Amino acid sequence: MKKYKNARLPIFLTICILVTTACADSTNSVSLRGYNHMKVLAISEFTVNGAMGPNVDTESGGGETRCVRIPKQWRPGLKAKVLWSYDKNDDVESPKPKSQTAEVDIPEYRFVGALQVNFYDKHKIKIVISPCSRRHPFYPMNPGDIAPWEPSGSKHEAREAAQRGGGSADC
Repeated sequence: MKKYKNARLPIFLTICILVTTACADSTNSVSLRGYNHMKVLAISEFTVNGAMGPNVDTESGGGETRCVRIPKQWRPGLKAKVLWSYDKNDDVESPKPKSQTAEVDIPEYRFVGALQVNFYDKHKIKIVISPCSRRHPFYPMNPGDIAPWEPSGSKHEAREAAQRGGGSADC
């Protein structure tokens, strides 16, 4: 009977390793970027699902940190929990708003890339997951939501560059 109990341990360990590997293979670790579209309030800190993002000054962004895990494949109902704190321009006399928390929908993505958090006035947030920068003509966000940034080049130029092997039109 003792031999039989000892034989179960390697089988149990093998199953645990396979389950852990299967879970790990279903996600990717991506960079976390922040973009601040506000003119007065800076983002002093933010987290997405517990992963710390970079500080983001007014009308700026792009700094990045690592280790946010996202599914390799998008699925309906995918959300992220975002916590953030504001910092204000010293020239503004009004008090800075208190820290905020929001559960944000993650829109459909075709390609795994950086998780990019966009901060707007009135505590509004949008998330984009894309391997492309916000200046790419095929960046998956409408032009009004990208401002003050603008795409560099046209969609036609991006397609031609991709055909020549000098870039990608896949965002």
